[in-house]
Amino acid sequence: MYKNLPEVPGVYIFRNSKKKVLYVGKAINLKNRVSSYFANPDLLDPKTSALVSKVESIEHIEVQNEIEALLLESELIKRYKPPYNINLKDDKFYKYIVVDENSPKKVGTTRRISIGKHKYFGPYPESTSITIILKTLRKIFPYRDCSAAKFNRYKKAKRPCLYGHIGLCMAPCQGDLQVTANDQNVKKISEYLSGDRKTLFNKIEKEMKLASKNLEFEKAAYLRDQVASYNYLTQEIGNIREYMEVPNTIEIRNTEGVSELMRVLQEKASLFFNKDTGAADFRIETFDISNIQGKNAVGAMVVTTGGAPDKNEYRRFKIQTKDTPDDFAMMKEMLIRRFSRKEHQPKWDDPDLIVIDGGKGQLTYAIEALKITNKNFPIIGLAKREEEIIYINQNGEFEILKLSASSTALNILKKGRDEAHRFGITYYRKLHRKKLLEK
Repeated sequence: MYKNLPEVPGVYIFRNSKKKVLYVGKAINLKNRVSSYFANPDLLDPKTSALVSKVESIEHIEVQNEIEALLLESELIKRYKPPYNINLKDDKFYKYIVVDENSPKKVGTTRRISIGKHKYFGPYPESTSITIILKTLRKIFPYRDCSAAKFNRYKKAKRPCLYGHIGLCMAPCQGDLQVTANDQNVKKISEYLSGDRKTLFNKIEKEMKLASKNLEFEKAAYLRDQVASYNYLTQEIGNIREYMEVPNTIEIRNTEGVSELMRVLQEKASLFFNKDTGAADFRIETFDISNIQGKNAVGAMVVTTGGAPDKNEYRRFKIQTKDTPDDFAMMKEMLIRRFSRKEHQPKWDDPDLIVIDGGKGQLTYAIEALKITNKNFPIIGLAKREEEIIYINQNGEFEILKLSASSTALNILKKGRDEAHRFGITYYRKLHRKKLLEK
């Protein structure tokens, strides 16, 4: 039931023989989390053991990140009211996020719903879920969370509290401008928690362009930073309602992203791909080098198929020919070894596209490696600083292709590049620790 689950963030649903939902849970790694229920029955508490004995089928919904998993879990618990989740009729066990709509607005948590000018979001079965959500949102939309007594104390002192000083509160205690800014941020948090995140951030981008047009550059920069912070912290804007209505949303997004990538590279970079390979089977191999001053250098190759990580195909290379800083030569060595498989070695599938983490230098050496091994696959570089695609045109000259930050094609490339970096640095640290222990 669980062995084929992906190792990605998401929500899992346990059902009994009558298809009734017994339990809804969240996980950063679905396969690891669900496997833990079935690994050793002797380690389970009586309640969990009773749950597992009744599970006949397991469903899952993939999401992009931990925040989306927390929010989706809450929505599904409200929808299904599973008997093995915390009893939602007993309010002493769960929390809500509460927004006080009275100006200056504030955000907090509560275990009880009361009458008044408040909005409630949840319930969340774990307090840690709320902590993670609010900590993340506060870095993007600083807000007030203090009591009336504390607010009045700092208002009288004419100085903000610590949160105001470090930028986690708009310090509405310091004047009308700060009150307006705080209330706008709290309103955005309410819109975010209501579900449609994409609409919210499209709205912020429109505000940013209008502010720039009106020469309000400081406001435009602030709004730009909100969007950038959100994208950095959560990787992608998701709509929880969309996950609930279409459980395979991530698979659809990945395939759409790959289709867009194939189209863009064909039309704008004149790269050509196998006509028999569709987006769902499109294999991208991304290569990255990890080292410090050339020591314990390693190469990483990660594979995505149809835009999804294919971890069984990941490969790592301990660099053998260089022990001084030379990322270009290391990249060349890795690709030569990748495409010089001997007859007695297991065969690796060919890539539909090669992506090199780096710019012109790394790409030049990677292309040399393909020539040495008599391979001819479509290949590009992804320069991290500006997120630019580097490729060789038909005249043998370097060209740069820049896609918009919201491009699904660029997102597919970035996810592969970031995963290659993570995979490579993990191996590097392992070798580095081993070297230290040998001394």
